[in-house]
Amino acid sequence: MASQSKGGVATRVKRDWWTFIVPSIILVLAIGLRIANSPLLEEAQLRVFDAFQRMRPRTFQQVPVRIVDIDDESLSRLGQWPWPRTLIAQLVRRLSELGASVIAFDVVFAEPDRTSPSRVLPLWPSTPAIEALRADADALPDHDRLLAQAIADANVVTAFTLTHLPSGREPLRKAGFSYGGDDPRGFLPIYPGAVTNLEGLEAAAAGNGSFTILPDRDGVIRRIPLVFRLHDTIYPSLVAEALRVAQGASAYGVKSSGASGELGFGAHTGITHVKVGQFVIPTDREGRLWLYDTGYVPARFLPAWRILSDDNPPDVTGHIVFVGTSAAGLKDIRATALNPAVAGVEVHAQLVEQILLQQFLQRPDWADGAELLYVLLLGIILILALPRLGPAWCALFGGIALVIVSGLSWHAFIALHWLIDPVFPSVVTLVIYLVASLMSFLHTEAERRQVRQAFGRYLSPVLVQRLAESSKHLALGGEL
Repeated sequence: MASQSKGGVATRVKRDWWTFIVPSIILVLAIGLRIANSPLLEEAQLRVFDAFQRMRPRTFQQVPVRIVDIDDESLSRLGQWPWPRTLIAQLVRRLSELGASVIAFDVVFAEPDRTSPSRVLPLWPSTPAIEALRADADALPDHDRLLAQAIADANVVTAFTLTHLPSGREPLRKAGFSYGGDDPRGFLPIYPGAVTNLEGLEAAAAGNGSFTILPDRDGVIRRIPLVFRLHDTIYPSLVAEALRVAQGASAYGVKSSGASGELGFGAHTGITHVKVGQFVIPTDREGRLWLYDTGYVPARFLPAWRILSDDNPPDVTGHIVFVGTSAAGLKDIRATALNPAVAGVEVHAQLVEQILLQQFLQRPDWADGAELLYVLLLGIILILALPRLGPAWCALFGGIALVIVSGLSWHAFIALHWLIDPVFPSVVTLVIYLVASLMSFLHTEAERRQVRQAFGRYLSPVLVQRLAESSKHLALGGEL
């Protein structure tokens, strides 16, 4: 009988340990997945941040930024795309006359203009009149040269796109870079090639930047790079170049971990800021700026035909003007948190608005560590407390803790524009609570079965039921 009692005690001890071990394993696995930056967890986190923006989008405020839109009506009035470079040159001159501070093209002029005389004349049939034109072809104006001259006479920023295939010519870099802290090239994705503008157009421009935008895994644009790496050279984005040229600055400053004033505790955490003229822009470790979306705002757009019209032209004095398209079939379609189909040029314009207004979304460097620490502490408390306090009290405690973290995350977003994830801690805490509750229930049921089996043959049913309900009565000795 004594050996059976010892065996029963040993069994209960093992079951007690399992009520702690299994939830602890769940906690360790969850923390491991978060540290490993699981794509599924990251995507879920990003969707939470999207929900924050949908509930409280950035308020549109008038700043000197506009989009000259090559929209469907402009194509109907001025002709199909691509327009002759003479018409583009006319658009550049007109914007310059209207007082535009910078004209940034969200378009690449990679090929010579097919409407130039030297390219059109060989396609025409041989007639005496056409042969006479061919004889004087060298005297006829080249459309690309006319556009290059218009670009040289204005503050124009040309654009290029980076590719994952090698290319023959690298784009011109119009400004220098200074670095503080770790070499930023170690944190930037490497591109092996680029699609650039014609050399004459690029050389005439005041600035040259990349409009490359890569979406997250789910196809949504949330973070846009301010700097890029082509081979071993850093290039600015179209947004950064438009700001630099507008201020007349000649260089960029890139600040990374290890720089003066940056608390990294020896860790190489990546890029922290990009300085463009007087603006210091906070970024993530890869030099990307979070898009703080307003959604579509018609006041941001000016149809291209209105710029070229003599009737009531818009005032763009001192404005940074992006030239792009929203026309069906030409639109560079992107998806953002607020809009499933937005023109890529609108994303660039919104980033400049954010920088001018100094309204940034930020994911603080300490956010990951704080979320992990919160999960660890709350998980340990639940694992230790649940067998002692029971599911009801632990449910109350866990519910209060989740309400607090959700409230703090939302307050951090609306007050500080910080992106703190409340969902990962909440889900992990809920899973631990359910698993720990299940283990506690199974442990209790196992004890009751053991009591019924051990004493059901010797004691009255009432006493057996009493022992099953509370195993603390199961002890050696007598009771009156």
